Amino acid sequence: MKAKELFFGSDDLTAGQERLRELLMYPFAGVFTALANFLSFVIMDLILIKTINIDVFGYSYDLSLVVKQFVSWIVTILTAYATNSVFVFRNRGNHIRRLLAFAAARFSTFLVIEIALFSFMVFLSEKLLKLPKEHVLISLLGFNCTCLYVIKILNNIVLIAMNFIISKWIVFRVVNTDKLDIKEEDHV
Repeated sequence: MKAKELFFGSDDLTAGQERLRELLMYPFAGVFTALANFLSFVIMDLILIKTINIDVFGYSYDLSLVVKQFVSWIVTILTAYATNSVFVFRNRGNHIRRLLAFAAARFSTFLVIEIALFSFMVFLSEKLLKLPKEHVLISLLGFNCTCLYVIKILNNIVLIAMNFIISKWIVFRVVNTDKLDIKEEDHV
């Protein structure tokens, strides 16, 4: 397999080579997407400094974390869709419909992983480990890596795995959705 075929695919690849190419390219796209997610979260964290505390079941929760997560989620959706469409699953067909399906699938992982699991991890860090989210773990070249940022990185690892499964088996199913796209385009 040549480098161009690895990055952009080819109709000449066998089904096995295509599966291998997808498995190799998804981590590449995933790392790029995770970086976009993390960097947009850090930028939002630096911009939105004020906390918005609400009480949930006797626990004071910073609602600004949800705002930061949501903004980084939007950046991530656009980045992930572009990289998955071009480099991983070689998307052809109705981009609007597929983007909406992609966003809907990612919205479910946003709620379950980026909000619920992330919030639970912050709670565990603060209550069980007694490490506040602002606690600096490492300072490198003027950047303070806090507990919050480590939680964000760990959260992204779970997120990448779940999103691959959803993208592979639901959003970018080649056989059924491409036939639907062709039929829809023929009738328009």
